[in-house]
Amino acid sequence: MSRQTFIFVGAPARDHDLIRLVEHALGASFRHEEGSDPYVRVGSTAVYLGAHEFDDDDIAWPGGPDIPLRSDYPAMLEIRDTGSDQQRQQAIGGQLFHALESVSRWPAVYIDDMQKVLDSCPPAI
Repeated sequence: MSRQTFIFVGAPARDHDLIRLVEHALGASFRHEEGSDPYVRVGSTAVYLGAHEFDDDDIAWPGGPDIPLRSDYPAMLEIRDTGSDQQRQQAIGGQLFHALESVSRWPAVYIDDMQKVLDSCPPAI
């Protein structure tokens, strides 16, 4: 089974600025198909944007309390490489996370396979 890469964002999943940021970062537009969350395809990698079903106690900060995913991070970017190329999947996840970090608009948490927090950023205050 392939590993999953997630970025949880403190914004509504349908936030137009978030959508534009992802499209700009990847150089492609979201596709909308019935029965699926909107997605952007970059080669063999698809990035889905939508709401999620994770709870506030599904993963914890390293050495700290639980991350309030449901409460504070309603949008989820799920990065999947259909060729199971984990390096490509992580590279695109990193590219998206750095784009989110650079605008300092929303808090975000970058997570590998719901097992490890790779990075996080708070919004600028």
